[in-house]
Amino acid sequence: MSQGVKNRLSSKCPDCGSSNILEDPSTGEYYCGSCGRVIGDKMADEGPEWRDFKDEESMKRDRSGSPLTPLLHDLGLTTGLGTGVKDAAGRSMTGVEQEKADRLRVWQTRTRVAGSGERNLATATRYLSHLSDQLNLPRNILVRAAQIYREALDAGLVRGRPINAITAAAIYASCRDSGLPRTLKEVALKAGVKKKEVARSYRMLVRYTEKRMPVSDPILYVSKVAGRLQVKPQVEQATIKLLKKAMELKVTAGKDPMGLVAAALYMATQKLGLTNYTQKQIAEAADVTEVTVRNRFKGLREALAPFGLP
Repeated sequence: MSQGVKNRLSSKCPDCGSSNILEDPSTGEYYCGSCGRVIGDKMADEGPEWRDFKDEESMKRDRSGSPLTPLLHDLGLTTGLGTGVKDAAGRSMTGVEQEKADRLRVWQTRTRVAGSGERNLATATRYLSHLSDQLNLPRNILVRAAQIYREALDAGLVRGRPINAITAAAIYASCRDSGLPRTLKEVALKAGVKKKEVARSYRMLVRYTEKRMPVSDPILYVSKVAGRLQVKPQVEQATIKLLKKAMELKVTAGKDPMGLVAAALYMATQKLGLTNYTQKQIAEAADVTEVTVRNRFKGLREALAPFGLP
């Protein structure tokens, strides 16, 4: 039983003074069990909507309203005025009242985004949401990106820098932090920003916020490139095997994962005798240059040759 109901049932009847207060489940009314007087008509339960069985947990969870979200510049603390034509009592508003409500909405919007910091956050959250949709990212990636951007704003890193580059860098950092395979080039392209700008902003975020981003795992990108080329499963498996060995030998550190995947995939097709896949085709599927494929292929071949690979 919630605290709101407990308070109602512990009150006394104003007529006879009896504390035998009962609830009619069919109407929601509270009445005196001794004299029959109705105490409250469909009283709203003002207690929390959840249940628990420990007093300590009840005290921790006793709250109301929606949870805070970094996806809104004000964390979701404020609410907006409705756009209906009826007032709180359900009565139709007159033309004058509707005009007044419209003016209130305008002023509320202005006050919600008061100050340069609030305006910056409002713009940034729109950029982040749009870019997340473009990249088909899950919500947790978007939430993490919003948190990263807020940290950068609080640290004074955003001032004087292009907001679209910072938001793109925050999205990329969130993907890296979560192990989601999205390349820097892919994020920059969807954001409409030069790759160098995003890379510069990303390095700034990592350096000043002291974040330790995990090294990109090239194996996570294999299925994407293999799917574009529509190669057989054994080619994909052979590519993963080559990359695992290369990672064990620590020859992949600091190298673009897509270039490594392209080189390993080309190596796998050569090993399996599938000569119909050219370096140019694989480079286009991985969105890298043929020169990158050749250089990475040469490095992998030299590192793996002593082990009978490929």
